[in-house]
Amino acid sequence: MKVICNRGALQEALNLVGTVSSGRTPKPVLQCVKLSASKDRLTLAATDLEVGIRYFDTQVQVESEGETLVMADRLRDIVRESIDDTLSLELQDDQLHIRGQDSHFKIFTQSPSEFPPVPDFEGQEDLSVQGKVLKQLINQTLFAAAREATRYAFNGVLLTVKQKKLVLVATDGRRLALARGDLIDAPNVQEGASVIIPAKTLSLVDKLISNPEEPVNLKMSENQVIFRTHEATLTSNLLEGQFPPYEDVIPKECDRKMVAGSADFLSAVRRSALLTTTESKGVRMSFSKKGLTLSSRNPEAGEATINFACRFEGPDIEIGFNPLFLTDALKVVNTDEVSFEMLAPNRPGLLKAGPNFQYVIMPVNLQ
Repeated sequence: MKVICNRGALQEALNLVGTVSSGRTPKPVLQCVKLSASKDRLTLAATDLEVGIRYFDTQVQVESEGETLVMADRLRDIVRESIDDTLSLELQDDQLHIRGQDSHFKIFTQSPSEFPPVPDFEGQEDLSVQGKVLKQLINQTLFAAAREATRYAFNGVLLTVKQKKLVLVATDGRRLALARGDLIDAPNVQEGASVIIPAKTLSLVDKLISNPEEPVNLKMSENQVIFRTHEATLTSNLLEGQFPPYEDVIPKECDRKMVAGSADFLSAVRRSALLTTTESKGVRMSFSKKGLTLSSRNPEAGEATINFACRFEGPDIEIGFNPLFLTDALKVVNTDEVSFEMLAPNRPGLLKAGPNFQYVIMPVNLQ
């Protein structure tokens, strides 16, 4: 095997596959990246046995075909620190030679036969969605997935197909984010079909979408999902467990409604949170016909009061929310205006941005 590579493109490829190869494993083979040179591409493959990636680097000149297995972090470090525009990768016996204008590295390789198989995308896709649509859906939901591994299904994002739209839902039990987007096609998916995808997988899918105008294809099975972009295929095991009935969580009857500019509301919430602490996370929000007053207290630092002009309908209400949870949602809305609906101080609030984004947030007790 001998390949002449564009160093920048190779570094980008190694950075992406390196997020999959596992550095903390007793199996050295899982710390490796498999390099396969054929025709006009270099394929880089990595897996941690739960997620597998095949990335296609086409900014190469293949002088001889072949494949090998090398430690991912060592190769990535060499490529990153190189000062050359192009690098030569040549396999000789059990060593990979990496040559630049003033450098020559030799790193030991392993047998490619020892590497676990990484599935490729075969056959027709189950559904297809535009790259920028999928990126937006991921951006508007992934932040709400649980970080701590308490309830397994909460550590992922529910992907479902409803009324010819792709719907993503994430929750950590204290908030829930739902985003919808148009599908290009769904030739092999039944209405209501759903899977729970690990948060790590969707974060990587977001990074793999380099051209937002190109489609992303998906294939789903009972325990796996495969994504295909122009440059890569990504395979992931699905999460087990039952996702909560999210439609039951979304408030249906709210008699109070605020409408405001998205950026202005975000600014007001951020400013009101400046004097909160980890112990006193809540911001008091007082809604009336006069507008909204946001206030917070910190016994050691002082008090903050923000008077925010907005349109409000319904009886006055005073309610507390975690400002970080509100700002997380307001940062990802793609509309100039949002609405915020409530029913009672002890009931969840519902933030809406257009017809395709909903965000449920539980209130907090205020002392």
